[in-house]
Amino acid sequence: MFGWLLVLAAAAAALAAWVGLRSNGRDHGRRRHVAHGDRLTALPEYQAAVRRHRRRLVLAGTACAVLLASTAVAAARPVDVSTIRPEQHNRDIMLCLDASGSMSSADAAVVDVFAGLARKFDGERIGLTIFDSSAVQVFPLTDDYAYAQEQLQLAKDAFDGKPGSSGFLDGTWSGRGSSLIGDGLASCLNSFPNQAGKATGRESSETGKGSAAQRSRSVVLATDNFLSGEPIMTLDQAARLATERSVHVHALNPGDLDYGSGPDQPGAQLRAAAESTGGKYYALDNPDAVAGIVTAVERTETAAMQGAPRAVFSEVPGLPLGVAVLSALVLCAVLWRLQPTGVRSRAWLRRGAVVLLVLVAALRPGLPGGSVRAATTDLNVFFVVDTTTSMVAEDYGSGTPRLEGVRKDIMAIAEQLPGARFSLITFDTTAHVRMPLSTDTLALETITDVLEPQVTAYAKGSSITAARRVLSERLAAARDSQPGRPRLVYYLGDGEQTSGREPEAMNLDGGLVGGGAVLGYGTPGGGRMKENTGQEDTVQEDTGQGNNGGTYVQDNRSGSSGDALSVIDEGQLRNIAGQLGVPYVHRAAGDPVADMMQQTHPAKVERADEDASLAAGTELYWIFAAGAFLLALPEAARIIRQLHGLPPTRRKEGAR
Repeated sequence: MFGWLLVLAAAAAALAAWVGLRSNGRDHGRRRHVAHGDRLTALPEYQAAVRRHRRRLVLAGTACAVLLASTAVAAARPVDVSTIRPEQHNRDIMLCLDASGSMSSADAAVVDVFAGLARKFDGERIGLTIFDSSAVQVFPLTDDYAYAQEQLQLAKDAFDGKPGSSGFLDGTWSGRGSSLIGDGLASCLNSFPNQAGKATGRESSETGKGSAAQRSRSVVLATDNFLSGEPIMTLDQAARLATERSVHVHALNPGDLDYGSGPDQPGAQLRAAAESTGGKYYALDNPDAVAGIVTAVERTETAAMQGAPRAVFSEVPGLPLGVAVLSALVLCAVLWRLQPTGVRSRAWLRRGAVVLLVLVAALRPGLPGGSVRAATTDLNVFFVVDTTTSMVAEDYGSGTPRLEGVRKDIMAIAEQLPGARFSLITFDTTAHVRMPLSTDTLALETITDVLEPQVTAYAKGSSITAARRVLSERLAAARDSQPGRPRLVYYLGDGEQTSGREPEAMNLDGGLVGGGAVLGYGTPGGGRMKENTGQEDTVQEDTGQGNNGGTYVQDNRSGSSGDALSVIDEGQLRNIAGQLGVPYVHRAAGDPVADMMQQTHPAKVERADEDASLAAGTELYWIFAAGAFLLALPEAARIIRQLHGLPPTRRKEGAR
């Protein structure tokens, strides 16, 4: 908005008023007095006519003042921040990397190949998941290629042994055994949006998500297929799962013929699994690997989807222009009553031009080829999410897992803060950064959609403050890189401590947390928890186990039996809120997010993003509004002069 135009408009209006008053003084000097004129002015008819004329002038002056104010506001180009979700057509590709010991000598080269693939794609969303005995998502599906290349460079540094990068593989050894290829591929398949929904019976009706089932999906699996342990799912089972989900698996094998060429050897089995999904198989050193995979992906169909929400500064002159049209018509109607003749005079030509200009401005003419500046909210927002088994307790709403409420609230909060940078940290036995700070809310939506608790067989008891160290490091890094950005923390959990010891205090360095909230999920009555076996549940109508065939976690405490219940611990959650210096809010199904947001974050700091803009027409309405304002100024001066020159009226007889 051109705020300086309002200052100029106020100065111009003040000048017009001064001219009107000054002109009135000169008119008084030129007047000639008439003897015994008071007899005429004392007549009741004269007094009534003066009062009627004054009322009309006041009405005309009010209409003119409103006209000047509304055209000045319109000429200043008022703006509002609105959120849009542009439609995109693209494909999803998950890069899936075996980080086990047998791959250690090849992983850096694999990451180079992955980086080459990322450079070749244009418009596709890519993500990266690494696995050994368990899988960790390095970054979710995103079309922010600069962000993806940055994360791939961090991966390469870790595999090259660069100092300070040893933590990159944290979380990949949380399972039993090593190099569990089938489990790793299944985890990569679960990184696509809506696949978790199929496993839990969730159906999405949101625009854009519904199209995800038809959008092309591919996995680029880099592994030597050397198994060392007992997986939950074999490679063949994972390949069949990929086929069921219409996912093409393209395999890269750094040890193509290391174990022989027989059909029972790892390379041949990997080739058979990839080709059974409609994918390709390449040795890592094959020069055609990158080009072949890119070509195979691009041959698959695209489907429409909604892109990441974007906040933009949109011009909103509708209200002031509408008011300007009405006030201009009222002004002309009143002046016509005051001066019914002389339509072709200069004054009436000017008044007609004013009406014409505001009508043209209201039509909002424009030219193609312009742009509108994107907006950004100057906030760094960290979501800390409890993904322990208790978070699937079915006491959110009518038998819905708590994690479903977490998903809804994360996206509702993100919708309230368009343009902010978001990071997602999850914790169970250990904590992981699932998504570093990014403005890509589509990536946030994807990773939120596929949030699942850890495999029940791997659960070892957890602490509700297991994410303290990781959160502290991420907050400190954000403060050092952008000290002017407030940092919000939203902790989402149920407060249930299962590690057998008191939780560590969630105290952080002063000034790291500028707002946020602790959001609690669950009920005092508790809820049953369905086991996460790591495989897609098969509906078993005759067993009666769960609402879609899954088994529930059993109560193994001494003297207890039956299904275990998880109960919210609001005392622990309030303690965490106090340590973070943020409010605690209990969340239940149907609770609006807007009320909670009012007390959990500082005022939004919105500014134009200098690095981003969207195509839009060039608006011209403000030029016509400014012209109408300038032409209305002489009318304002004339009305003020006439009002000031009217003689005072006497009270009616009998008035007290």
